[in-house]
This record gives sequence, C-alpha cells and structure tokens, in this order.
Amino acid sequence: MKQGIYVGIDVGGTWLKGIACYVPLQSDWKSSVVSQIAQNKVQRVPSRLGVDRKVEEFIQSLDELLDLLSLDGTDFILGIGVSTAGIVDYAGQKVVVASPHLGKIQSPKWKEYLERKYQTSVVLINDADAVAIGASTCNYLYGGKTIGILPVGTGIGLSIWRNGRKWQPGKTLPLVGSIGTPCGTFDEIGGISRLADKIGDDLRKLFSEDKFQKERENYLSGLAHIVYSTCLLYNIDQILIGGGLASIVSSCQYPLGNELERRIAKPLSLLKRMANVDILAEGNLLPLLGAVLLAVGEKIAQDENPRKAYIEINTEIPYDSDIALHKMDGQHIIEYLWNTEQEAGQLLHASLPEIVKAAQTVARKLSEGGRLIYVGAGTSGRLAAIDNVELGCTFGFPCDKVITLIAGGVADATIEIESNFEEDASAVPEIVLASVCEKDVVIGISVSGSAYYVRSALAVSHSLGASTIFIQEGDAEIPSWIGLNIALHSGHEVVAGSTRMKAGTATKKVLNFISTTAMILMGNVHGPYMIGVECINEKLIKRAQTILNRLYGLTEEDAAQLLATHGNNLRQTLEKLE
Repeated sequence: MKQGIYVGIDVGGTWLKGIACYVPLQSDWKSSVVSQIAQNKVQRVPSRLGVDRKVEEFIQSLDELLDLLSLDGTDFILGIGVSTAGIVDYAGQKVVVASPHLGKIQSPKWKEYLERKYQTSVVLINDADAVAIGASTCNYLYGGKTIGILPVGTGIGLSIWRNGRKWQPGKTLPLVGSIGTPCGTFDEIGGISRLADKIGDDLRKLFSEDKFQKERENYLSGLAHIVYSTCLLYNIDQILIGGGLASIVSSCQYPLGNELERRIAKPLSLLKRMANVDILAEGNLLPLLGAVLLAVGEKIAQDENPRKAYIEINTEIPYDSDIALHKMDGQHIIEYLWNTEQEAGQLLHASLPEIVKAAQTVARKLSEGGRLIYVGAGTSGRLAAIDNVELGCTFGFPCDKVITLIAGGVADATIEIESNFEEDASAVPEIVLASVCEKDVVIGISVSGSAYYVRSALAVSHSLGASTIFIQEGDAEIPSWIGLNIALHSGHEVVAGSTRMKAGTATKKVLNFISTTAMILMGNVHGPYMIGVECINEKLIKRAQTILNRLYGLTEEDAAQLLATHGNNLRQTLEKLE
C-alpha cells in the first residue's frame, strides 16, 4: 500500500462532515486510522442539499470541506471514501435511490469532479453500512449472532451483521426508516433532528432536563416501537444505536439502552426472545471511520490488481473445439462428461503438496483462535458456503470461526446468480467489516483467476496480515499478495467457460481435502469417526450411539442413556468415558 492522505466524508441532509487521515506504510494501517479518528479532527460545512438545490452547490460544499481539512500541499489525496444516506450500488460507484431532499447526490457530476480535481478514486457506501464497518473495527460486532446497527439522526438507517458479514436478504438494503405507520414513517417518528423545533439546537436537553419529560417519553415510546419492530422483522439478537442520537446520549450519560430494553422486554418475552440494546459511544465518528477504511482498502486493492485479459483465461477455451455436443445423444454426452470429470480429479495430484500446506495452515490458524474465511463468486462461492456450513454439523466446529463471503451477498446465493457485475465489484467493504486480521486465513476461489471480488479480498487481507490462499485453475500468475497458490489444473471445459463442471469438481475436492484434514489435525476425528457431530436429528443421534458402541462397546440402550445424560453432546460424553 502507499502512504499518504485518505479522506472520509459523511453526507447528511444538513451537514457535510469530513476528516483527513495520514496513513503510514505499515500492515497495521487500520489501527492508525482508528487512532486518528479518535482524536476527533472532524470538520463540517453546510451540505447545501435540498429539493430546490443544484448539484453545483453541493460541489461548492465539498470544496469548502476539503479546504477546511488543511491538507498539506506536499501531500496528495490517495483515496476518498464517502458515506451517504440512500441506496448505493454494489460496486460503490453511485447512489441509485435517495430521498428527494438528497436527490442531487444521485448526480455523477460531484464524484467525477472530485476524482478529476484530486486525481484519485472516490468510493461510496451507505451510511448505515459505513457505521457497521466502524462498529466492527471498534470490536462491537462479534460472535455467532445477528446484530442490527441502527444509526439515528435526521432519519433511521439499518445495517444487519450476521456471523461476520453483512446480511441483505433479497440483496436489498433494509429501509427501516421508510416503514409507514398511522403516526408517520419510522424516519418521522425516530429521527432526532426533528425535535430541534421544540427543544432547540442543543438536543441534550431532551435527555437531561425535567421540563422536557413529556417530549422525552413520547420520543422514547416511538423509538422503542422502532427497535421492537426491527428485532421482530429481522430476527435480531442485539441492536446497536449509532449516529447523532448516540453522540447526544453519550455526552450526557443518559442510559438510553436500558430505557429501550425496559420498554421492549414485555412484547419480546411473549415471543420467548430478548434483545440487548447498546449505544455506540463513537456516534457520528463511525461513518467517517468506515469511509476512511474503505478508501484505504480500495487503494490497496486497485494498486495490486491489474485486470486480466479475457484471452488469458484458460477455462474460456473449449476442451474440444471440434466436438458437436448438440448432435450427441444423452448416453454419449454422459459418458463424455464422466471421462472428463475423472481427469479433473486425477490432475489435482500435482497440487497435493500445496493442498497439504493449506490444510496445515488452516489447522494452525484455527487452533490459535483465528478464523477460516472463504471468498468466492458464483459457483466458487456456493461451493465454499457448502463446505462452510457442513463443518458445524459434521465436526461441531463453532459457526463464527468459519465464514463465507460471496459476491452479491450470502443471503440468496444458493438460489440466485450475480445479475449486476458483482464479480467485478470490490470485496473491500466485506473484508473490512469482517475485521480480518493476522490471526485469520483467507481462501479466495476464482477458477479463472480474474474475479476482482476475490482478488481484492486477498490483496486487502494480505495487507492486514492474514494468511492468504488462492485457488485457481493455473499457476502462471502469483501476485505478491498470495501466500499460497493451489492450481486445479482442470484445464479447458467441455462447455467453454462453464467452470461449474470440471473446475467445480476439482474445487469441491480441494475444499474437502483442506477442511477435513484441518479438522482431523485439530482432534475432531477419532479413527474413522466424527466425534464432534451435532446431534440435531434422529439420524445423527443414532450415529452418535453407534460411535459410542464402536469405540467403547456400549449397548444401544446404554449409549442412548449416556448420550441423553450429557444433552446429546457426543464430545462431552466421550470426555467422560476417557
């Protein structure tokens, strides 16, 4: 990565806030950014956004903001990250939906102006997602649970974090603020800025002065309804409130989390659920933190990833350019595919030494408390997700220690394909959100070797100190950010470009070899038996009973009774017998 100035900008309806960070040439660049953000050297100017405003007025505000940041003339800006309300496209290049008063940010003019003036790239991100990245970096997001990050300012935003990654069912930003009720939208009910007319500009008075008790109770009642509905709609275990509201209550030490928990406890208890509500004390700093981290990560990814020419992609060449598949009958097609698929497995033999190293690396990193993070696009991502989910039920391995990132999002990856150039988009937001660090091992899968989503993930993960492994068809190109390359040697495809075939077969084998070997090395297998199997259905309970019979000679009845005594936990049962 290059050292220099990176700028974070947070676009609001009233204010435009910004911060400039000098990022040195070092692997611990995230800590450098966090420490500078914590010094709170934030500048702000009026955003000049509104229904009747022109985009040129917004550009004027951007110029004023960057002037206030007092950038040293000897330095130059290497990247700009912009956090904004509205729906941002997956690639972070434009705002596709915005409220009428923010409509001018949908114009490409201001982004093009910044890129032209400062000769650098500008990447965009939704403000709630930026807050989520900031919250993750500040260690608020952890464990195998579902967390809703709820920035509250002029309006209400929501970003959902689930087990290490952003969660967007239907590939859609959860527009909680737009939910309508007879009393108005959630934005109108929960937006804190609207109270300025009654309270004045110092909104801390709402939470610190008795004369505003009625207004406070009305506001808290409405906000509690929003929190309850959000937990209910998205099955959320924990709510983290950020934005201007978080800054206000933190400054006057008002116990907002406790007050909201008290108000939602009864309705949630009827559903046999509870949800914690916590306040992100960093408040308005978090979207700026997320924006700067995004800018740095994008610069690293872009510098390390020259585009691969289409003619260089081996899997786009037919296995047999002369074969007339369209004229063959079913039997001959199947026999032909069977033969070629055998090759896909046999040719892997040449890569066994690299696969061994990969399995050993994964076992070591997991044993030391790190995580295994798969990154893939299309078929590669789906195969990784299958391997990911099966480690829990097969070996009882903690779900928060293995995660999969798929281009376009995980939520619907099993039934939908990329439809908007997701493979070509950057994985930087997901990698930074996942808090990848030196403890982790990141396995990127791109059979063609060209998927920018995967390449960007590996480049940024390497810069953060993680071990990186690249699974691709060949080994002609080994960039510096690849710690270990595993070549599939699957060659050309029967149907040119269809890497779900030979390459998919080879990929599944490699993932099986790596993860199974790692689990064995970590002690999750005894002889030929999986001793960490999760007893979550009758078949698996019977399997656990059989394992007890084979290892200790217990009868079916004794095995069932002993297993039940330990909550159908096979590992705990075995520990008692040893």
